Amino acid sequence: MVEKNKYVPRVNQIDAIYLNKDITRLIRDNLLENLQAISPVLFIKIQPELDLIIQSAIWFGSVGKRCSTFGQQLLVLAYDAEKLTVSRLVLHFVLTVLPGYVKSWEERRLTRRVEWFSQAITWAENSALVLNILNYFRFLKTGRKPTLVDFLLGLDYISLRNNQRRDIGYKYLTRELLWGGFMEILGLVLPIINFRKLQRVFKSSAFGQAISGPRLEAGGDGVPFLAPQMTLSTTCTFCGERPTLPHHMDCGHIYCYYCLSANLLTDASFVCPKCGHTCPEGGIQSV
Repeated sequence: MVEKNKYVPRVNQIDAIYLNKDITRLIRDNLLENLQAISPVLFIKIQPELDLIIQSAIWFGSVGKRCSTFGQQLLVLAYDAEKLTVSRLVLHFVLTVLPGYVKSWEERRLTRRVEWFSQAITWAENSALVLNILNYFRFLKTGRKPTLVDFLLGLDYISLRNNQRRDIGYKYLTRELLWGGFMEILGLVLPIINFRKLQRVFKSSAFGQAISGPRLEAGGDGVPFLAPQMTLSTTCTFCGERPTLPHHMDCGHIYCYYCLSANLLTDASFVCPKCGHTCPEGGIQSV
């Protein structure tokens, strides 16, 4: 006979609780949404009862049948069957399923508020919250009975892995640490690199300046400066899109304001990629 493993790491017990909450929420929400789509009016009338039926079905399919919640089953855990007697099963059902129905019934069924009943429910909720907090600190110290219901009923978790503790893979952790360090280095280095200047130097050295038109300079060789004109087909010389806040630098080519100003701020030697014209002393001008 295999000896049952009564040691269950705290992290496994907490994971089981959160997994069970998520699974219950997914099942409940999907079923209630489908039932609401079938008959919205009937759904509103019997929603507390439907919720009670769903919660009861989940409880009977997990704790009632296998002595473990769905979250515990995913982590190969269970309640100690020797301690989970019939009376404790009944109390577990009453303490985990019925409180939600009572609160919903009080909110939806009572046409006239009963002051003492509402105060009793509020007092019970606040007391349970305080006791849950105290029990959580006790659980962190002892590593047993993580929920208030488990503590009240004296229920312990056991592992069904034949005394095998949780395996930890350090390969994934090491890879994540290296990748995190690499990303931090990139975050420090990338803002320092002037990519616009590198792009200009690379293009000029590899392909040379592609001069596609005459340089129109004010007073150059007696030729007056011709201000660029916007047309329906005009695109930004740098990004190739329709210019946003069109500007120019006295060379006849139009840029987006942000494209032109960003290039000039990051690269003092920026020249027009089409004609090689530099920015005049007066700065850029709007079209």
